[in-house]
Formats: sequence, C-alpha cells, structure tokens
Amino acid sequence: MNKIVKIISIFSLVIVFTGCVNTTLPANKVYNLSTTEDCCKNGFTKQKLTLKILEPVASKHLNNTSIYYSHDKYRLQTYKLSKWSDFPTKMMLEVLTTKLDGLNLYENITTSYIYAKSDYTLQSELLEFKQIIDNGNSYVKLKIKFYIIEDTDRKNIISRTFSYKTACTTTNAYGAVEAQNESLKLLINDLSHWLYKYTKKK
Repeated sequence: MNKIVKIISIFSLVIVFTGCVNTTLPANKVYNLSTTEDCCKNGFTKQKLTLKILEPVASKHLNNTSIYYSHDKYRLQTYKLSKWSDFPTKMMLEVLTTKLDGLNLYENITTSYIYAKSDYTLQSELLEFKQIIDNGNSYVKLKIKFYIIEDTDRKNIISRTFSYKTACTTTNAYGAVEAQNESLKLLINDLSHWLYKYTKKK
C-alpha cells in the first residue's frame, strides 16, 4: 500500500513541475531611444566644417540594457521584463549623429568609426540616466556633459552640462522610455544651438 502511495505522489509531482515548465511567461519588451519628430526648428546656415561625434562614456551601471528605476537615492532596481535594445551610449550616438546631420549644421558629421579629418570633436559623459518613482508619481533624469574640442591643436576645449527632469505619463518601463525620449529631444535642441553658436564665431 505504501508503495502505491509513493508512486502516486511521484506522479503528482511530475505533473505539477511539468505544468510549471509549460507556463508561458510574458514576452520581454525591448525599447529604443529614437526621436522621430523634429527636435528643433531648422534655422541654421550650414558651415563648411566637419564635426566628429564620439560615443558617450558612462559607468557600467548606467551603460547596459537594463531599464533602471529608483525609490530612493541609494538603491537601483530594474524592470525584469523590459530592456533597452542596446547600450544607452550607442543609441545616443546614433540619434545624435542622425539628428544633428539632418539639421544641416555642418558640411559633414562623422563618428569615430569613420577615419576622416575633422575640425571639431564632440565628446561627452553620461552622468545620469534613470527613472525616479516617488509617491505614485515618476520622472526620469538625464544628465550629460559635452566637450567641444578643436582638432587643430587639441587645446581649445569648451564644456557644458545639460540636465533634464521629465515627468512620466505612466509609472512603468514604458513611461520611463517615453520620458527619456522626450528628454533626448530637448537635449538635441539645446545641444545644436550651443554647437552652432560656438563654432560659428570661430
């Protein structure tokens, strides 16, 4: 009798674990940084210069495919079923290059992947890139410092830090992504005017 009970118990466990294995988990949601809308009004006169844009540098905890959120300043958490399609710095490089090139600021805009002589190099450091959740509301923070370097002597350097705090429409991963894309749109607008103003007076 005990032998029969053991067999039935084992069979029941097999069914339970098989059911767990076959349970369908929600699919991962993959998000991108992309500003499809015009970031700013195109009122620039094209300058006969070449600007090289380098991929931003960032610490490891900022530069990976995890989408981070925080309830306090000491702890970071990640959305388990949502992630970025690539490292934030790589996505930013693509968006910055595409959008600044579309504004006709300069004769040419290149990246470090193109071996060509340039007049200026744009370097940057990604300092903040996360979602903050506080009392049921949320917002994202984007902070990045840019350096304009004159390639003739590599001595003349000017820098500026851009910082944005953008409210999220929803307190989830999609809300964070939507708000960061809005922050990026504001960044490109401010960055383009700063770049144009500095290089035009040279």
